[in-house]
Parts: sequence; structure tokens; C-alpha cells
Amino acid sequence: MHNIKTMIQYTKVLNVLYVEDDSVLLESTKKVFDNYFKSVDTAHDGQEGLRLYEDYHKQNGSYYDLVITDINMPKMNGMEMSEEILSRNDMQAIIITTAHNEVQKLQEAIDIGISGFVIKPIKHEKLNNVLYRIARAISDHIFVESHITKIEDLNIKLEEQNEELKAKNDELSKSLRMLDTVINKDQIVDSKSKSKEKIKIEQEQAKAEAQDKEQKTEQLKLLIEDDLYELKEILSEIDVVIINIINNIDETDIDSLNELILLFSKYASVLSFYTIFDELSVAMTGFSTTLKENPLPDNIENIKNIFMLLETFTYVLDKWHGDLSSGDENKINSLDASIINDMHTITNMWTQKEEEVDENLDDIFDF
Repeated sequence: MHNIKTMIQYTKVLNVLYVEDDSVLLESTKKVFDNYFKSVDTAHDGQEGLRLYEDYHKQNGSYYDLVITDINMPKMNGMEMSEEILSRNDMQAIIITTAHNEVQKLQEAIDIGISGFVIKPIKHEKLNNVLYRIARAISDHIFVESHITKIEDLNIKLEEQNEELKAKNDELSKSLRMLDTVINKDQIVDSKSKSKEKIKIEQEQAKAEAQDKEQKTEQLKLLIEDDLYELKEILSEIDVVIINIINNIDETDIDSLNELILLFSKYASVLSFYTIFDELSVAMTGFSTTLKENPLPDNIENIKNIFMLLETFTYVLDKWHGDLSSGDENKINSLDASIINDMHTITNMWTQKEEEVDENLDDIFDF
């Protein structure tokens, strides 16, 4: 579905750990991965993979961008290794490769925070779709993190400038007091009055900003204590429904669609209790209503594209949950625009006529 060159734009900067106990498959797949990624380290079991993961962090001061692992391996299996990795870095992107007879383990993998799945034997089209989705999400997260860092650096510079301005203002005040005997008394009174008014406005602004920050902190704390677990549970259910629909795309039934729409509505309802998420809750309520009131396109390929995009959307929501879990109020609304834009894209695809979808499909997926 995705152009290889487009995908490699996102994957070529990633450092990857690949864990597979089948030596033949390990070597052949690594040759493919070498064309996709900046670097690929390999391990033959979960124990060796975890050691490489920790060594990489010690040597580089950062973690691998992506971990790809088989499930069944000696010494330590892929699920156990993934849990250990996520306990060290809960934002780690992980792809599980699994055989058809291991599909029942998908829910367990979703629960611990796995980012994506590829069914064995690995098909290039399926692999490329998953790699594109996750590599793009990693790129978005890196962009947001760097943007936040730039904002923090800018705030530090502004604080320093404010200190300099305050010092100059103090010096100016001293000069004005020294000139008190030669300046008209009325002018002095008027100047002091204006200064007081300015100080009053600044104090009111500072008070409003402090109250807004306090409100965000309190609501985030309340969300983490009362409702974040429920949001994660709802998202897990949404992900299972989407995977089930993708695996049975030729026979999508109305009950599955209604269940998906109800889950999005339930997610929006939880958000509506928090004023800091007003924009998100309103957008998601409209999102679920639009899906409910409009039938899916008739074309199977268009339906597949919609649900692949929905799977990407749930990955972004999952990363947002990780930001909320950190308790950092600066990250509360950092992904709002991206989440709302994804919902608009999905509803546009859902409601467009078939010929319009065919004309715009490349633009929609060329993020």
C-alpha cells in the first residue's frame, strides 16, 4: 500500500534491535532490514536481546528506536523480553512477529504495550505496512519531543531576558526618584499611576497563568488516579476490534462496526469530564457520530485503507497515554492537533464517494 521510497524516508534514521532464534530466518531478514534502517543489531534469544538493549543504552545514552522480536524463543521468550524492555522504557516501540497458531497471544501483547504485529511467514507487503505506520509514529514522537525541548529552551531564554528587563527597570526607578525635585509633581504622580496599573495587569496575568497551570496539574493527577486506566482499557478493546476487522476485511459485519463506534463514543465520554480535554472530547464525539451516521464505502480496498489508518491512529493514542502517565503537564495537549487531524482524515475517507477516494488516496497516505 505504501511506496517503499516513502517508507524509507522514515525508517532510514532508525537504529533497530532484531531478535529471532531461527538463524536462517535471522540472517535473511537482516539483509532486508539493512536496506531499510540506519543500523540493525541481532540476537538469538530474549536473554541476549535484553543484554544488547541495556548495553546499547549504556554506550549511547539512548535506547533503540525500534525492537522487532519473535515470540517463542529459548531462555527468555519475546513477551518476557518485551515486558522487561517496557519496564525500563515505557515509550519503546516494539513489533512482534508471530505464527498463525499464536494469534491468541495478541491481546496479551496489546495489554503490555506492543506497537504492532506481523504474522509469519512474513510477507513484504504486510511488513512494509506495519513498518511504515510505526516508523512514522516514531518520527512524529521525535518531532514533538524536539519541539517541546525547543519551547523549554525558549522559555529559559525569555526568563533570562525578563530578569535583565527587571534589573533595568529597577535602575530606571532609581533614576526617576533622583529626578523627583526637577520633574513636575503631577507628571510623577501620573507616571507612578501608570506603573502601578502596569504592575496590576502583570500580576493579574501571572495569577491567571498560575491558576491555569494549577488546574492542569490537578486534572492530570485526577485523570491518572481515576480514569487513565479506563482509557487504556477502552483503547485495547478498540485495537482488538480493528485487528479483527482487518483480518476479516471481506466479511466486515455491522455488529463489529457498531462496537467500534460505541467504544470511541465511550472514550470521548471519559475525556468530557476534564476541561483540559474539551477540544479533544468534542472532536471525538463528532468523530464517532460521523462514523455512526455514514455507511462504509463499498470498495473493499478503501475499507482496508480506512482500518489501516485507524490502527495507526490507535498507536498515536497509546503514545499519548504514555505522555499522560508521566505526569508532566507540559505534555498534556502536545498531541491534540495530530489526534484531531487524524480523526478528520479518517472521517473524510469514510464519507467520501468511491471515485473521490480513488483520486485522493495517495495524498491521504503520503503523510
